[in-house]
Amino acid sequence: MKPRPIALVVPLMLVVSAGCGGGAKKAAAPAEAAPVETTTTTAGAVSGTYPLTGMPATDRAKAARRAVAVKIDNNAAARPQSGIERADLVYEEFTEGITRFVVVFQSGDAPQVGPVRSVRPADPNIVKPLGGPLVFSGGSPAVLNVVKNAGLTQVTENDKTTLTRRSGRKAPHNLYTTTDLLYAKAGAGAPPPAFATFLRPDDAVAPTGSTPAATLRLTPAPGVTAAYVWNAGARLWSRSTDGKPHMLEGGAQISPRNIIVQFTPYLNFPADSKVKFPEVIGSGDALVFVNGAQVKAKWNKSSAAAVTTYTDAGGKPILLAPGQTWVHLQAPGSAVTVS
Repeated sequence: MKPRPIALVVPLMLVVSAGCGGGAKKAAAPAEAAPVETTTTTAGAVSGTYPLTGMPATDRAKAARRAVAVKIDNNAAARPQSGIERADLVYEEFTEGITRFVVVFQSGDAPQVGPVRSVRPADPNIVKPLGGPLVFSGGSPAVLNVVKNAGLTQVTENDKTTLTRRSGRKAPHNLYTTTDLLYAKAGAGAPPPAFATFLRPDDAVAPTGSTPAATLRLTPAPGVTAAYVWNAGARLWSRSTDGKPHMLEGGAQISPRNIIVQFTPYLNFPADSKVKFPEVIGSGDALVFVNGAQVKAKWNKSSAAAVTTYTDAGGKPILLAPGQTWVHLQAPGSAVTVS
């Protein structure tokens, strides 16, 4: 596929096939649980639940505030990271041999977030639907132009009252912030649209047409392996990275409620052929892991501003469990081993 010049916001419709492993027996199709009943109030605000997690909104002010997206490093020297366990949504993308995270906060707060690193070409298209600022530390001039042309509010390392260097950590893995500082900088704004349709908090059913999944393993970058184990008691997917539990500062382990493996083509960035970016505008295959099960899905994002949808074989939205969702942006054909 011929890469386009920097106009990354132009939709590119793609249908790709995904290689995945796993020979688990087919689960009996359960009766599909009722989704959370919500009503839309102001633009993007969902009455009764937080829009990105589907959890009951215990703080109405947080439910109505904008989202903030932060680029966080996943270099081995950057671990343990801070604040990820408080995020609503995390995207993991390949970046020159390793991965980086786009960490989105809206319903939760973190007293420390980082280490903050540089922006990449796909980041504006990933976060555009959220409506809030993108927080990062630097980037090539061509990529900074992409961010500027996307019309996103930027919070960068130049804002030394919001992003500060932390003692005891080596540069460049020592730039940190807090959600309090980020929201003071971001100011008022509309909340994001709902990320998905969610089950009720007490519903533990698997998606229709799913198969059991106790573990999954994938390679998000040549130098990074990620594995998850389903913890049925906690109803979380506990993550290991490069063979070790992926622990965060404070002792929490990365443990999302849902995992989405979204197979997206990686294109060469026109301004720098060494840089590849995931093309998140278009459509393709996905695997969705929820409540100890996996289901084959299709993803679709018609434009930079559109929310990505995940639907089953019948074209119906896949219901997610309320809580944090982790989205792996994987190249088509990447192996996902499930047992």
